[in-house]
Amino acid sequence: MRNKNPIFLFCLSRGGSNIFWNLFLTHPGVCSPIHETLEIFRIDPRAPTWEGYFAAILSTQPRLFDQWHLQSRRPITNYTKEFIDKTLYRRKLRTFKDQEMRFKYETQPYSLEEVENARLVTKNNNGLVYLKEIFADIYPEATFFALVRDPIPLYESHKRRKISKSIEDFAKKYITITGRMIRDAEKSNRYHLVRFEDILNDPIGSTKKIYEKADLDFQKIKKMRFRAKPHYRPDGTYGSNYQTYTHHWFDIENVYQIINPDINKYQTRQLSPQETETIRQITEERRAYFDYS
Repeated sequence: MRNKNPIFLFCLSRGGSNIFWNLFLTHPGVCSPIHETLEIFRIDPRAPTWEGYFAAILSTQPRLFDQWHLQSRRPITNYTKEFIDKTLYRRKLRTFKDQEMRFKYETQPYSLEEVENARLVTKNNNGLVYLKEIFADIYPEATFFALVRDPIPLYESHKRRKISKSIEDFAKKYITITGRMIRDAEKSNRYHLVRFEDILNDPIGSTKKIYEKADLDFQKIKKMRFRAKPHYRPDGTYGSNYQTYTHHWFDIENVYQIINPDINKYQTRQLSPQETETIRQITEERRAYFDYS
């Protein structure tokens, strides 16, 4: 396969995946395919890709890369594996010409050879957690990380964006997806669970631990790169102090300028006490497992 020692991230939408992905993309030895996996292999009529249709045909699984298909996927053929690998590799090469991601350091761009040899890291949200076995079959040397978040503030994001139909719908998805994460983590020592809250509270310490598990050298980091997105601020307003949806570089000691450790608190304030208690009760078992109780 063309991608050597890739890293796969499994996340819940609105669960901190943007920050998590960028922890890896800060490292000069790691590159992404620019877009999320579900965007690369999309067959949604509103924004389909030919890679998405071709993968669906080859695998005979139209919902192979559907983030809301919360069920196991069937094994795929060697030809399909090669197509997925080549697609992700070809997409990774776009880093070389991308306006923002072509820089391995703040002012130093990658060479084409460096992009070719960089480890691939992909972001896979929600139901794509069920692709772990397929990715592991394609890349036996791959490393996997699953990012979890307290369901109470996470629900606020889903409610605001109308991602889930109701609290019960949200809780069902949360329990199902995190259940699969737990199962896969317990079966493999190359699959690691990470709490978003630990990153918020100690971004540098958490990054060092994550890098160690991914066999990445933290000493190669000069500055950290993050993509600014709007979020709730202490005064209750929603926005960002930086130009949104673009990447910015930060000195290691200044990452709290972009990472707010109290974001969960600000989001929870937007929910009613009844909503908070309902989520707490429905997801009690999961919250206890992840030490959120």
